Amino acid sequence: MRALRTLAVACLALGALTACSSSGSTGATGSAGPAGSTAPAGGTGSTGASAPAADGAGQGGTKLAPKEALLASAAVMDKAGSAKLTVKGGETDGTADYVWTSPSSFLLTSKTEGKDVNVLFTNDQMYIGATPEMAAVAQGKKWMVISTKDAAGADSAEAGSFAAMMQLMNPSVQLTAAAPTATLVGTETVAGQSATHYRSELKVDDQVAKMQLDPALKAQVLAELKKKGGTATVDLWINAKGELVQQSSVDPTAETGDATNVVTYAQLGSVKATPAPAASEVFSLSDLLQQ
Repeated sequence: MRALRTLAVACLALGALTACSSSGSTGATGSAGPAGSTAPAGGTGSTGASAPAADGAGQGGTKLAPKEALLASAAVMDKAGSAKLTVKGGETDGTADYVWTSPSSFLLTSKTEGKDVNVLFTNDQMYIGATPEMAAVAQGKKWMVISTKDAAGADSAEAGSFAAMMQLMNPSVQLTAAAPTATLVGTETVAGQSATHYRSELKVDDQVAKMQLDPALKAQVLAELKKKGGTATVDLWINAKGELVQQSSVDPTAETGDATNVVTYAQLGSVKATPAPAASEVFSLSDLLQQ
């Protein structure tokens, strides 16, 4: 859950909720490409075809302004459709196989007390990998399921919240949200490759005002995000192919320790959707309590 929270904060800082509110998408992870944008001629993130250069150079050497560079990158990421993510923030270190095109899925593996913990979203379901102790009680079954469509209970409500958040983690949505306020920082080496560094400042009030949330929950989200100020800063690094290499944001709710959340993207377009586990490997929380 700490790893999921890291992703949620990164998502909020990018203002992706604002972008998604106009995308018309619902449910768990899904494709929500940038509205009104098109892929660069012949360009994709996964094939290495032509795309905007990291220094903002467009077709014919024309320099792209930061906003246009981010929108072009959004089109590249939308077409790539999948990536392997490395997630770091506070006490969280994890990796994720993320497919944001249909059929979509998100498989997160993080380290907790030296053990791997898995969380999977697919087919509007949230699955939590069973620890050895849980599996022993659950007759060897490997996954506990929480339905994101079941409105009853706090667990299903949290699953639904995370399912929506995973959709919002779509990098093309994030880039589109960050584009209007993007500024150029410079060229740096990130994740072993040269990339152009952009920064966006987003007003927390504007982000939350456009969220499609219950009024009480909206007020709670706004209060949490404004604890450390009224704006959120996000940094994005884009390589010469127009691919998003890394994003970084600060957790405004962190009390202690490193508040920086970093998500790195790799293997664009090569990650396959993770199928739901077999019924014989799945148990519910009520099954566990009955045992």
